Amino acid sequence: MFDRFVPSIRHAARKVLSSPATGGMRTAGKGAQGGTAGRRTSAARMLRRLKVGLRLRPMISRADALRDQGRHLEAAAAYEAALEVAPWRDGLMIQCGNMLKDAGRLDEALGWYRAALGERPDDADIHLQTGHALKLLGRRSEALAAYRRVLEIEPTHRHASWELIQAGEIDEQVRGMAAQMTGHGLETMLSLAGEVETMQRRLSEIAAELPDVASLTAFPANAYRLFRQIYDVPPPPVAEGMSAPEVLIVADAGGLDADGLHRLLGSILDQSSPRWRAVVVGVDPALAPAVERLSGAEPRLALAGAALPGRAGALQIAREAAADAVLLPAPGAAIHRHCVAWLAAVFAASEAGLLTCDEEWRLPGESEPSAFEARGGFDPDMLLQENSWGETLALRNEALAALGPAADGEDGAFLTSDLLLAAVRAGVPVGHVPFPLAAFVADEAARQRASRGARPGHRRAVERHLQILGLAERVAVSGGSADGCLHLTWLPTTPSEAITVIVPTRDNGADCAAFVASLFSQAAHPEAVDCLIVDNGTRSGNDIERLEAAARRPGVRLVRRDEAFNWSQLNNRAAAESDAPILVFANDDMEMRTKGWDDRLRGQLQRGDVGAVGAKLLYPDDTVQHAGVLFGWKGSVIHDGLYEPADAGGPSGRWLKTRRVSAVTGAFLAVRRENFEALGGFDAARLPIGYSDLDLCLKLRARGQAVVFTPDVVLTHHESKSRGLDHLDPERSARSSAERRVIEERWGRELFCRDPFVNPLWVDATLPFRLISFPSPRRALEFARSSASADRCVTGTARSSLSRECTRHV
Repeated sequence: MFDRFVPSIRHAARKVLSSPATGGMRTAGKGAQGGTAGRRTSAARMLRRLKVGLRLRPMISRADALRDQGRHLEAAAAYEAALEVAPWRDGLMIQCGNMLKDAGRLDEALGWYRAALGERPDDADIHLQTGHALKLLGRRSEALAAYRRVLEIEPTHRHASWELIQAGEIDEQVRGMAAQMTGHGLETMLSLAGEVETMQRRLSEIAAELPDVASLTAFPANAYRLFRQIYDVPPPPVAEGMSAPEVLIVADAGGLDADGLHRLLGSILDQSSPRWRAVVVGVDPALAPAVERLSGAEPRLALAGAALPGRAGALQIAREAAADAVLLPAPGAAIHRHCVAWLAAVFAASEAGLLTCDEEWRLPGESEPSAFEARGGFDPDMLLQENSWGETLALRNEALAALGPAADGEDGAFLTSDLLLAAVRAGVPVGHVPFPLAAFVADEAARQRASRGARPGHRRAVERHLQILGLAERVAVSGGSADGCLHLTWLPTTPSEAITVIVPTRDNGADCAAFVASLFSQAAHPEAVDCLIVDNGTRSGNDIERLEAAARRPGVRLVRRDEAFNWSQLNNRAAAESDAPILVFANDDMEMRTKGWDDRLRGQLQRGDVGAVGAKLLYPDDTVQHAGVLFGWKGSVIHDGLYEPADAGGPSGRWLKTRRVSAVTGAFLAVRRENFEALGGFDAARLPIGYSDLDLCLKLRARGQAVVFTPDVVLTHHESKSRGLDHLDPERSARSSAERRVIEERWGRELFCRDPFVNPLWVDATLPFRLISFPSPRRALEFARSSASADRCVTGTARSSLSRECTRHV
């Protein structure tokens, strides 16, 4: 075919050589002979390019066809063959990279992208594809650098911007918000939100199935001032047939100046609900006429007479009053106009005996708040370390009576913590309203001073609580001063209680042996630790030798299971070969970093109400891989604290505190043998690879046992920051989907739509705790109701299923 075009090519070349226009190609200072040579060289180059182009066209067509058929490796080979013909075609380099990336050959894909960047270093799309490949490899910091480079070249590149927003980059979220406002995008979204709200009102019968309007307009957390300029706390939904209780507001005005007092009084008088009465205590005598002047016109408002000062006086009045419920605003706080309405609505719709709420702060002289504290569901373990729920409390009258008299003392922080801890002892359900119903005027320095000032009183309340429960000898208490929150170490009652660590492995002898060595070197009682290595078909001679060498050390056993990989079955069978009271299931690619880790686990698992314990897992770059498992993130699950610095605290200091969580990962999961066996172990038949760790945690929680994350046990996890490319393997992808269906059918899909320990203010469009938006009133009420429930995870259907499962294993 090529021969048919040769005459015309030669004719074109002769035309070029003979044309006067080619004189422009002469080099300055050369004569006619030099110009002729130059024309001949150019013509020859043109002739070669034409020949190459004719050879290249069918090669590229074939490669494109293979690409469109999804035959990625064959397409990559075809593009590479085309590159051998035309090595200057950098577009073919990009296609090679794309095909290899889609085939999962990521390192090879990166090689081609970098070769293309050598030719076109300022091509934004090549940097974008490089970022995608690095992200799939788990090289997160390099991927983010590639996406930032895209935006340096092309600042409006929406794909790179979205990747950074998804990764939780605060600067890009703020820049994106500014761009939206500049381009009137925000107005468009607000208009759309208004239309959806109208639709919800008109179609109330399907409103529950619609997404929250608030999710359409999420803001970066550090843009709270702008967020509050646009959005306000909505009123609660109207509940048909429910009688809202009357709320008595007992407000402590001690220490308030005239501005603060009038701000407090104004917030009380402005309540949207009419079902309130208010008593103000601790008013400076010089300011008392201000209250008396208003109470003369508003009979629901009164000034307390002879009462104890501070929170003690407020509690005294609350106990003596005949009211359905009592609200104790935090000293110095004003309350939102819908505060009473929300508290009454939650009391009417839930089992809660005590309610807490979110808080916000505005700077002196400013009209909009700029800082907030969004609390999650109440957690007694977190409370032992710090009162993260503030001093604004609401109590039903019968709950207040059940808590008994308060301890002596005038310290407001002590009395508030003492009241919350008394609720824990009495089993009073504590719910949380996920809106900022209390507001303060204070800068960051004042907030920090208040926080530090509350710690000594909180420590006294915790020590009293432990003494009442007879736990003073079981718990070592430290901290709680200006330096930080309390730290509690649960001391084991039986320090030598045996622990078996079960470590499945395959072709990873070096990592496995190093992990086992770190377990023994860091244990407080290595003689009470037994390690069972389960070799699931190692083929490499070097790895087999390393495993056998590790098994020769005291306390280590090696068993071989050369069978298809079934994580649940491997662990179940290994657990049956041990009689240790405590079982730890662990991955083989880790390193223990905590001295005395075994005693930390014993201390937690020897608490009667703790069913499982998980540790803090860090990547080798000292960022967090796991600080518990969050449910309800994009309708699925995600590791809490993911990619955060190891020393980051997070909202309410959650990543640095021992706390209750929805689940912990099976990469390091400790459980008592008796509980594990009672539940039948992991589900090897229906959940062989994934979700069986979550399933076990849910079963424990359904039995009334807590699943606890502790940052007091830390490991380095050498796992890639990508879980692997399941979507490129049809069988693995199908298996994962099937297991997801099983766990959703077993526990209910709604369970995986929200987490009872996470405030619904946080939007799941990116990494956790980056974006905010007020939840819909319906969702907020449901969160407040479920947060006060004794059983936050099990529906009636799931409870019946669990009962059948447990019966089957008895």
